[in-house]
Amino acid sequence: MHEAPGRVGELDYVARLEELPLRRSGGAVQGTISAFSYIVEGPERPVLFLTNGGPGVSSIYLHLSGIGPVRARIPADPDDDGHPPYGLEESASTILDVADLVFLDAPGTGFGAFADDADVSAFRSLEGDADAIAAAISDWVDRHSRWDSRKFFLGESYGTLRAAFLATSGHGMDTAPLSGIVLLGQAVNIQETLDRPGSIVGALANLPYKAATAWYHGVGSREHATVEEAVEAALDFARGDLATAMLQGDLLPADERSAIAERLSAMIGIPTDELVGARLWMSKQEFRSRLLPGRSLGVTDSRYVAPAADRALGELDSDPSDVALSPRYTAGLRQLLRQVFGAAPEHAYRVVDPEAGRDWDWDEQGGAAFTAYGRPSPFHTYPYPARLSRWMKQTPRGRLFIGTGVYDSLTTVGAADHLLRHWGLPRERTETHGYRAGHMMYSDPAVAVRLNADLRAFLAR
Repeated sequence: MHEAPGRVGELDYVARLEELPLRRSGGAVQGTISAFSYIVEGPERPVLFLTNGGPGVSSIYLHLSGIGPVRARIPADPDDDGHPPYGLEESASTILDVADLVFLDAPGTGFGAFADDADVSAFRSLEGDADAIAAAISDWVDRHSRWDSRKFFLGESYGTLRAAFLATSGHGMDTAPLSGIVLLGQAVNIQETLDRPGSIVGALANLPYKAATAWYHGVGSREHATVEEAVEAALDFARGDLATAMLQGDLLPADERSAIAERLSAMIGIPTDELVGARLWMSKQEFRSRLLPGRSLGVTDSRYVAPAADRALGELDSDPSDVALSPRYTAGLRQLLRQVFGAAPEHAYRVVDPEAGRDWDWDEQGGAAFTAYGRPSPFHTYPYPARLSRWMKQTPRGRLFIGTGVYDSLTTVGAADHLLRHWGLPRERTETHGYRAGHMMYSDPAVAVRLNADLRAFLAR
């Protein structure tokens, strides 16, 4: 274990880098999981456990988001190109004043490692991954004598699926019952809202993202004074006239199709004739490449823009937001290790485990309720959101927080709205927030302050 004292504002804390046993419940140790903890002395403080997503992505982004005592220095201007200088800065808005924070690195990422004889496939699945994280939380709680502390879990992106499965796994329910769950960039209903050809639900759910992005770049939804108004108008259109038109398919009269396409064009900035020819349907990928001619928009944050790939030269697409942001977090972690801990494990910190995404098993027990012929199968479905609804029924006082960046094309604000409306989540215990940023909404300095204020209120309630 590496340990160092710290201070943010008037708050003293202890920072710890430690390794926890990697195991499934009841199984032998298969390696280690690394954890960065920030702890303030005090009676029975709540504990918030945090992970990023992927699958196979470490907690580096949340760790340096400013939720904790430090944050990667990110320019507020999306025109920033990601070049040095980088750096860290104190997070004046950290929520460390209301809860201790534990940033867990998923199996195969961070400083954790698999044992030579480990069955790696056991951890590269929805159920196995959640079970491993639940076991790690249990070990951390036992190691730090925090059995009576209220416990919360924050997951981002794939981490939101991890949150739902962790909360309802047998091991998680027995050893780490949660008082609340935070979903940032929720992907729990991704099977329903996936942006695939012919998916009307996906097209409707993703419309508000397109309207917000067109509003930001000044080419659509221009009658609205704020991006929030543009999002709300798109939600209304998606739930009403657009849904009715798209459900008619080829039976929609030509004049009605043209009228709907004209309204849609004004909202998302794509020419009317293109939308008519595409039966009102356009993928998010096409939208990002066609909204601004000759330019490509960021995947995780569509405020970021770069010249489009030149196909004649064989160039591949890149994500302008990832190019601008990721180096700052990677450099920031190395600076943190040097400045705060002075030393670190001898092996390198693994930001991403690429094998995890390629080998992931998306099956889950709930799929057994649906007919399937072989796996994978076009007849098979996995009702991932049922994990959340089940958790909220089993935990009468459990609360849910959903936060979404309106310029995020991966996990859109419309998908979050769809989750809330269709999966029986008690409104009195569920709160939703939209932020003027992308997937990593905390990368925007002003948004980070607002996010932390919302999280502080959620945890302290």
